[in-house]
Amino acid sequence: MRDHHGGEGQSTMSMPEKIDETAPAGRAETASAAFVPQIKVGAFAISEQTCACLNSAAEDRRMTRVTLNAEYGGIDAAIDRYADQFTPKLLIIEVEDAPETLFWKLDRLAEICPPETVVLLLGACNDVTLYRKLKRSGISEYLVTPVTPLDLINAIGDLFDDGETDRRAPVTAFFGARGGCGASTLAQNASRLLAHACDTSVMLIDFDLAAGTSALRLDVDPGTTVITALKEGERLDKTVLDRMILRKDGGFAVLCSPADLTDICGYATADIRRLIDVARGMTSHVVLDLPSGWSRYNEGFLELADQLVLVAAPDLVSLRNCGKIAQTMRRARPNDPAPRLVLSQVGVPRSNQIAPEQFTKSLDLPVDAQIPFDAAVFSAAENEGRLVSQMAPSSVAAKRMAGLAAILSGQDQARGGRGRLLPGLRRLLS
Repeated sequence: MRDHHGGEGQSTMSMPEKIDETAPAGRAETASAAFVPQIKVGAFAISEQTCACLNSAAEDRRMTRVTLNAEYGGIDAAIDRYADQFTPKLLIIEVEDAPETLFWKLDRLAEICPPETVVLLLGACNDVTLYRKLKRSGISEYLVTPVTPLDLINAIGDLFDDGETDRRAPVTAFFGARGGCGASTLAQNASRLLAHACDTSVMLIDFDLAAGTSALRLDVDPGTTVITALKEGERLDKTVLDRMILRKDGGFAVLCSPADLTDICGYATADIRRLIDVARGMTSHVVLDLPSGWSRYNEGFLELADQLVLVAAPDLVSLRNCGKIAQTMRRARPNDPAPRLVLSQVGVPRSNQIAPEQFTKSLDLPVDAQIPFDAAVFSAAENEGRLVSQMAPSSVAAKRMAGLAAILSGQDQARGGRGRLLPGLRRLLS
């Protein structure tokens, strides 16, 4: 924290110019992939709302490496606390003082803080002039209250973004509410469509270690698999992973599952995180294909994925499982969007299927996509070792998968209309 100059705060500010609040709101969505590095944070709130927000942020999946202690008292409590203690790397302080008093107190804080201390202020005054004076006096950032947990997380991520943190490619995880509902098929097709139609690079990682189908569906014989990468541990880097992945058409790459029952347990969360982190630095989008159902293994990916795609067949078992899974996700990811719900195998002949409206009503989740049952197309593609999007790109199923890829890429119709889709996706959906 740099020294403050009392003269900065002497003039009163009439007709304050408001800070543009649209930028933080947009940033909260686009920066969802930011993980905060390992730091200690001292936080001093004034209001109960801010204290609750700080505690919620501290429990977020992106803050697992952060030690944050929140208490009441604002800047006065911070000055008293660190008068005879070392300050942590980051101070988050809520303030409510008039500008003259505030800058006087900031001068006192600067006297006890080393220059490298990062200070993030929270305050109700929405004034550009105040913001500029705070920045000139050494304050790293100022947020207008009330703030959300994501506002805080993204602000901290920005302050400590050294180019090597996890602010990289988004991670999308697919998993099925029950076995055989088509989650792997959708993950594989959506990955290829993201790469092919969106003209971007996508890496599919098949984490279904025991029964993954990526090698079969893509008709490849991988020499290296996910287990090979996990065994590298801390030695894994971009060069090593680049030699392991298989590159398909366009920017589509895949790291296959071994589909082996003999070696599926005992891999540390740190090794899985390392693999995903390295992948995020090599591509524009990472897609994870997880085993169906729910397990402790799948639960570990809740911390690592930015968006989750829950695939269900329109039947009673899937509806029951989706309810339990969605409830677990809401508890584990309170600051993240709800999972995306996709119904697969819709329209199976002579079956008593549950209507999509019932899923939406029971789960309080919209159905983002409905993939129709087409036995001829899916079986032909599987027998040929090709994806549905390759085998029958004009089929209804392929077009619905293209729509799902549009949603995952952020180019869906809800965010700008059909006319603003990327050309590749527009052709596939037409």
